[in-house]
Amino acid sequence: MTLDSLMSVTLRRSCQACIKSKRRCDQLWPKCSRCQGKGHDCEYANTPFTATSDSRRSLINKAPHNRRRAAGSHQIRAPLRLEIAKEYDQSAIRFLVRGLREYPRAFVTGQKTDFIHPEIYLSGLPSAMQEARSLCGRYAQRPPRGKISDILYFLRMKSDEIYRHFSRSSSFHDLLACSQALIIIQCILALNQDLPSRYSEDTSIMLETVAKRLWERAPVQLPPTLTHRQARLLGESVRRTIIVSLMLRSAYSLYTRNYSVRTPFVDALPFDVRTSFWDDDSNHALADRGSSLSGSMVSLHEYSDAMERGSVHNINNFGALILAACKGKELSGIPRPPQNSYIPT
Repeated sequence: MTLDSLMSVTLRRSCQACIKSKRRCDQLWPKCSRCQGKGHDCEYANTPFTATSDSRRSLINKAPHNRRRAAGSHQIRAPLRLEIAKEYDQSAIRFLVRGLREYPRAFVTGQKTDFIHPEIYLSGLPSAMQEARSLCGRYAQRPPRGKISDILYFLRMKSDEIYRHFSRSSSFHDLLACSQALIIIQCILALNQDLPSRYSEDTSIMLETVAKRLWERAPVQLPPTLTHRQARLLGESVRRTIIVSLMLRSAYSLYTRNYSVRTPFVDALPFDVRTSFWDDDSNHALADRGSSLSGSMVSLHEYSDAMERGSVHNINNFGALILAACKGKELSGIPRPPQNSYIPT
């Protein structure tokens, strides 16, 4: 083999469109998700192998010894992907999307959502969150028939600016603030009903990156200057921000493509079943719950399973959104929990 022929050989598995745009390709056949969503032609330098491809059957049929060997061996099966496609009823999708759309309004009016707590920012909101709150306020106060494109343009510009700052954040406090500001803005942009847009892989990757970066950089130990309540709220805010980022990613795909994917990373996320303390301003109540730490942390998969089978009492708004995102069900569709067996909240 000559040097020129060696140089022309490529081991790249991504499609040509994803290589050209420098995007991650999921290598689906006959079209990857990005090309499918954008309506582009999808061409591979190395066609992904499939167990049922016509090329494999033709190769077997050409040679008798190949046919005999194939008949005596197990069929080659494609490996399982670490993503599970899911399709939900439209009512569950509408409930999930409607709930996430409420976060910007709640943040503007009270600086508090299911993942942002004002006690974490007692010294004042970081600049990224202040700017996000200001733009979300303008969006909420838009006239019913006013021009919406200008506000959405500024939201997109601010989202890009915050994401660039997020990518080079030097402190975890700054990283968390940028993450929460991005999520609030994307609750408007990704789920916008005024000017709905087509699915964008860039948005999906950004929301996944936010969640995984927070997970990777979460501190093992919190500063000793924090009170017990502040430490609890900060830890819970980080966990909830990761969950909401991935929840929004799923809702965005369901809203624009009518299906989404779920990964083991999402299922394994830690979740504190004592959800009521988030809305309880009483330090005494928090201290009472702090005495039973063992068993309060479960995986998100375990918690959503418990809700689905009717083992959780007093499910709040956050739990209802988790149920819709993880199981595609609304509270009205699950059984009532028995009085003698439940997960306390």
